[in-house]
Amino acid sequence: MIWQFWQDPLKQLEKQRQHTLVTQDIPEMALPLFQTPLPSGELSLDQLTFVALDFETSGLNFMQDRILSIGMVEIQQQVLSLATSQHYYLSAGDAIKPETAIINHIRPEVLTLGLSEQNCLQRIIPYLAGKVIIAHCALIEKNFLKQALKLSSTTPLPLIFLDTLTLSRSLSEYWGQQTPDLRLTEIRQKIGLPAYLAHNAIADAIATGELFLALMAKIFNSSAITLRQIIRQQGNII
Repeated sequence: MIWQFWQDPLKQLEKQRQHTLVTQDIPEMALPLFQTPLPSGELSLDQLTFVALDFETSGLNFMQDRILSIGMVEIQQQVLSLATSQHYYLSAGDAIKPETAIINHIRPEVLTLGLSEQNCLQRIIPYLAGKVIIAHCALIEKNFLKQALKLSSTTPLPLIFLDTLTLSRSLSEYWGQQTPDLRLTEIRQKIGLPAYLAHNAIADAIATGELFLALMAKIFNSSAITLRQIIRQQGNII
């Protein structure tokens, strides 16, 4: 029984959340995440609330680069609701690099009326608390979010991340590919989803949410599948 407890990543993360809440000085901005219990691994797809999340950033180095825009959309009972979509630009025009602006088309003038990072976090952190986060290459969103919240490298971020890239890789053998192209646009095309405007935070968040639902149908074909089973398919919590 003890061995099983320590092998369960959901129970580990929940135990870390509780321990951190009473033993560490948590930045005020991050408190809602630590004060909210994580979803149970026994909950099914229909019982969970997911948030598909995407960051457009000035680069991939979370220690040096900045978040430029954030897109989010909610999924409940396996339905992606566009009415819940949120899209924010951050006032980080000084962080824009020419090489990334070519990709995401975010120019300094677009960010002049953007929110400060603090104001944006005050809006999104309570919204994310207690939900399951979906992202494509989720480690990017996780690392940038943890950096923005000023959490130390040893402090766990108490959010469950599901990664559509990792879940797609688990289908590579089924697709007969040794080195599959795991870009969001390519996976969507392979699974039969329509093309979309890539490298825009809200468009990517919606595209990721749609891909997640399609992957669940492809991999499991059952609404009774539990969060723990999805994490097992993924390999671990990101």
